[in-house]
Amino acid sequence: MSNTSPLSMALNPESKVGCKAGVVLRRVAGEHMLVPAVTREIDLDSLFLLNAVGVFIWERLDGVQTVRSLAGAVARSFAVDSGPALADTLAFLSALAGRNLVEVA
Repeated sequence: MSNTSPLSMALNPESKVGCKAGVVLRRVAGEHMLVPAVTREIDLDSLFLLNAVGVFIWERLDGVQTVRSLAGAVARSFAVDSGPALADTLAFLSALAGRNLVEVA
């Protein structure tokens, strides 16, 4: 049995992904993290750390661009091949979807 959520299973290169309401990007002690701001208390298990590429993608999640276009921006900005950029972007967004941090259309 898989731990993959239905949202992440539906993610494909033509999916459009947006930031989930109430999830904010914060920089704390030099680290970037996504924090679900649904209550006054923060559950440390709900935090999601991001590297530079993750921050780059998160800042572009507008619900309009496709995963493929986001991956193209990653490839251009970080000088990587488009195939691995697409695979990595899909994996990253699937992980966010699995944690209910994004909305997939």
